[in-house]
Amino acid sequence: MKRFGESVLYTPGPTSVPQRVLDAFARPVLHHRTAAFSELFKDMLEKAGWLFNTAQPVLPIHSTGRGAMEASIANLFSAGDEIICLCNGKFANMFATIAGRYGVTAHKVCEDWEKAPALEELEEAVKAYPNAKAVTICHNESSSAVTLDIKQLADIAHAHDMLLIVDAVSSVGCIQIDFDACGADVLVTASQKGLMCLTGLALAVLSDRAWAACETATLPKYYTNFKDIRRCVLAERPETPGSTPVTAIYGMREALTMMQEEGRDELFQRHARVARAIRASLRALGFSLFPAVLPEEMRSNSLTAFTCMEGLSANEFKSALSAQYGLNIAGGIDHLKGRVLRIGHMGHFYDRDAITLAACMEAVLAQRGLLKKPGAALAACLEELSR
Repeated sequence: MKRFGESVLYTPGPTSVPQRVLDAFARPVLHHRTAAFSELFKDMLEKAGWLFNTAQPVLPIHSTGRGAMEASIANLFSAGDEIICLCNGKFANMFATIAGRYGVTAHKVCEDWEKAPALEELEEAVKAYPNAKAVTICHNESSSAVTLDIKQLADIAHAHDMLLIVDAVSSVGCIQIDFDACGADVLVTASQKGLMCLTGLALAVLSDRAWAACETATLPKYYTNFKDIRRCVLAERPETPGSTPVTAIYGMREALTMMQEEGRDELFQRHARVARAIRASLRALGFSLFPAVLPEEMRSNSLTAFTCMEGLSANEFKSALSAQYGLNIAGGIDHLKGRVLRIGHMGHFYDRDAITLAACMEAVLAQRGLLKKPGAALAACLEELSR
């Protein structure tokens, strides 16, 4: 017999969707070529621009995040071009895989998932591959819960006349990114994580430098042609080139409205606060954060990765939280499967959720005789939440 009510997602995507957003998805569908819908669409795009803190047009792409990543390659490069890819996790490596499929040579650096990418290694790479046209990074690698400094990496890329292309799928809405100031040339994200919507809508923003690259790129693209999308969203009556996923726009608009009601600074402060609380809870229980050695400022504010103590397997702990308390966390990816666990605390995740998690983790350990100090995780959690 289940001992909980509604099951809850504590995964790093997809994440829990607020009822307000679900209700917006359920609104009657407007035709996508009407003035009424264009007004709603324009409002959503303006709200997205507020979140990105950019004066550049925000481009909607009817796909998941990897579709936007693919579009970044297809729109900016030509066959035979070279790029440098920081590959410190599964999703960082995805840029290299996509580039290879398009005939773009990807030089991989920083391939160790268990440590912070070294700036020195990138410095060496941009000198070793002077013909590379861009550097790609994953801002917040959700296979390892490591967050990079966009500005530092952008400065290195720009010093060598290279673009910086950023996967921010698991950071937008959780970690502050001021697009016009951070140095990124292309930044992409998707709806199902910090933007607390259903899966299926991606967003992209380009710098003037990136738009110039689009003018000379010759790789094939049609469905995700950035220039076509920009022309449509900047029209007097904004629209998309093809049929618009109307309900996805409704949902995204409502989610962004909720963020504006909370406040931009408050939004990022909340994510930082609950992240600290969860890390403190795990440490208090005897778990080890992953990667084991990492500067604290590089630990993600949207998810936490960790490993279990002796006597408890990752799969056992994950299964117990789900079966007994309805809290669904995620396992490790690829070679980290069965070793690493990941907790998503992005989007619709608040102090209450961190407290609930701390208490349920204590309960699982207590039932197995592994709880050394009852109340330790909850106390650590509450202390961080009160800071």
